[in-house]
Amino acid sequence: MTSPTSTTSPLPPRSRTVPARVAPLLETVSPTSRSALLVAGGYFDTTAGIGAFSLNSFALAQETGAAARRLHRGNKVLYDVIVNDLGMSCSTDVCTLPAAGPAETDLSPLTASAAAAGIDFTVTRERNLRNRAARSMKRWLRDPAAHPLFTREGDEIVFRSRQYEKVLAGVVKDDHVVPRCPLIVAEYFARYFARLRAFPDCAHRHVVDINSLADRDKVTKGAEIYLRTLGTPEEEIVLVFADAACADPLALTYTAYDF
Repeated sequence: MTSPTSTTSPLPPRSRTVPARVAPLLETVSPTSRSALLVAGGYFDTTAGIGAFSLNSFALAQETGAAARRLHRGNKVLYDVIVNDLGMSCSTDVCTLPAAGPAETDLSPLTASAAAAGIDFTVTRERNLRNRAARSMKRWLRDPAAHPLFTREGDEIVFRSRQYEKVLAGVVKDDHVVPRCPLIVAEYFARYFARLRAFPDCAHRHVVDINSLADRDKVTKGAEIYLRTLGTPEEEIVLVFADAACADPLALTYTAYDF
């Protein structure tokens, strides 16, 4: 007696749908259930303008998003470009002021790239994120019990990290707070996941955030702040670090359970 023939086609191997370069970025995205993804690439600061890292990381973001859509036809993919328009450069917790750049940057290299790929993208400005984070911390000053993972040490607001000895979230100046880089990063993760919640039919939410190698500390700290204060079990942050060519990106995946 012969076994009945299955009419269900097997899933194609992941290697057929995901190029090798982006496979680590999508390793935890399910091929059998819908996911909502926001891929952030193309970062630049207005003092330097759009350079090689911006263009190459935006191309990597597009490749990642296209592969995510091939993994499951029901996946939703959004794209975003973060612009540092604060007039400052942040390494870990310390910010320095460089020479002033142009007030507005020509986005046409990115818009042309997006048009060629048939996608749309939004632009997130760090000045807006800083203002949102400052307002959030001002509310915290009035009610510290609302977020017990933050503490005040003199004029500093410190986050109780499980991976760093100290994470400086902000500095109190008179009656307001000046946010530091990790808190600004946490704010853009909050904005991103809020956008992904617009797709309730997706079982999981992923933010794939492509960064330069120099920004590893501040974005990792920001990811921990977001996931431990606002994250949910359905949410995952994939921190991607690359050089200007973005040829061999390193991906580190975090959920609230990792801290």
